[in-house]
Amino acid sequence: MIFHFHITYKAMFGEQLVLNIQKDGEELKFPLTTLNGEQWSYEWCVEPAQKSYTYYYSVEREGRVVKTEWLLVKHQMDVTAKKASEYTIYDHWKVMPEDAYLYSSAFTDCINHQTPQEMKAESYDKVVRLIVRAPQLRDGERLGVLGADKALGAWKEENVLAMAQHTYNEWVVDIDANQLGGSHMEFKFVAQDHHRKQVLWETCQNRTIDLPKMKPGEVVCYDLDQSFFTLYDRHLAGTLVPVFSLRSEKSAGVGDFGDLVSMIDLVAKTGQKVLQLLPINDTTITHTWTDSYPYSCISIFALHPQYANLHALPALKDAKAREEAEKTRRQLNALRQIDYEKVNDFKINYLRQIFNQEGEKMMKSADFKAFFQETQQWLVPYAQYSYLRDKNGTADFSKWPDHNIWDEAERKQLSDPKSKAYKEVEFFYFLQYVLNQQMQEAHEHAKAKGVILKGDIPIGVNRYGCDVWMEPKYFNLNGQAGAPPDDFSVNGQNWGFPTYNWYEMLKDGCQWWVRRFQNMAKYFDAYR
Repeated sequence: MIFHFHITYKAMFGEQLVLNIQKDGEELKFPLTTLNGEQWSYEWCVEPAQKSYTYYYSVEREGRVVKTEWLLVKHQMDVTAKKASEYTIYDHWKVMPEDAYLYSSAFTDCINHQTPQEMKAESYDKVVRLIVRAPQLRDGERLGVLGADKALGAWKEENVLAMAQHTYNEWVVDIDANQLGGSHMEFKFVAQDHHRKQVLWETCQNRTIDLPKMKPGEVVCYDLDQSFFTLYDRHLAGTLVPVFSLRSEKSAGVGDFGDLVSMIDLVAKTGQKVLQLLPINDTTITHTWTDSYPYSCISIFALHPQYANLHALPALKDAKAREEAEKTRRQLNALRQIDYEKVNDFKINYLRQIFNQEGEKMMKSADFKAFFQETQQWLVPYAQYSYLRDKNGTADFSKWPDHNIWDEAERKQLSDPKSKAYKEVEFFYFLQYVLNQQMQEAHEHAKAKGVILKGDIPIGVNRYGCDVWMEPKYFNLNGQAGAPPDDFSVNGQNWGFPTYNWYEMLKDGCQWWVRRFQNMAKYFDAYR
């Protein structure tokens, strides 16, 4: 298969345009050639060809990348034409659009419910492919094309040529070149609302393309400028509430992830689109009410045990224990205010009973093994930290008789189900598995209901938390973060958090923050 790439880019003296193609898990780099510093091209031969390729363009100077295209949504070339032996691609440089927010999961997954689909394989002898981005389209709307040629519908709205969304907000259609009346194409893109059967035309002048002479087995692809429609920007209403405030009749003295699902239903029923939460990370330092401050997390990854929905777990098999647990649950739920210490003591005790009853079976499941594989980078240190905190009676690891800092050499033993070290910490693996599963289910429910879950990312972490214990190089423990004096605090605020060692964080490309945002993306589609 031969791919001919063409792109217009006005380079400065000394700049080299580079084509970057993702293939078989690696990135291939090819320098393009030019005769005038503006029209660039490259010919790539590959056998056998993959079903699809993702790629982007970058600019280098003296071997160093100085500029890239907008990388959130890269170019995608689907190799679906059955009779094709070569693809000729006319690209254009992609910059970040003004409406880049429409490419966020908040809109693609929650509001507009965009679902990419595979292109249909066509058997045309010669193919003209049109590619265009249209992020304004909403739930139920699809893109199509209409043009002067009979093969393009002859401008009749009932003859719209449907397009496929092959990646988020990018639409594509293959046209049989043999059916075209000539080499000159005149057309426009249209949005179809299948609910109301209306057609909305894009705002620009008619688009035109003069096709080159094509030979059998050739696919000519045109990556065109974004399609715009007279669709107003939407303003979304929502509610801000802490999960702990969502207490219901089924709760155990505090709002939990089951109550969050009910709140999502209420938000959707009342026509709201956003539900913002306070931080839901684990804050357990002393096992007292002072841990209730949600902005002082011990782990940027771990979720707080108090949010476990006990009703989503198997029932206790011991009748007496089950009756006692239900009695305590009702008592805690009847309190006028949340008793943080009693609630958390009850939930941890209940979860330990469930762990003793169901843990062995659950932790042999494929779901748990996948969870452990995905999260072990932070989960293993967190579990050992939590165990040592409780064993030593303090979270101040500088006062522990040993293990004053995370030892990566111990990871292997802590990950081996047969080892004593694993047995000591496995409850915390189980605990985070349950919490992760319930929060992800709430997230999926929100997306299905058209509700954006907005998470809260605290600016600091507790100086005695797992994050500091595990990777102290990222923190300045000789300083404390806070806020200057203002109308709310005339003397200013001292939060007690260590400040970040940005020089150290920049050395590895801020991987600590990258991992943090990647983890948050499992639960939320917007962030404060």
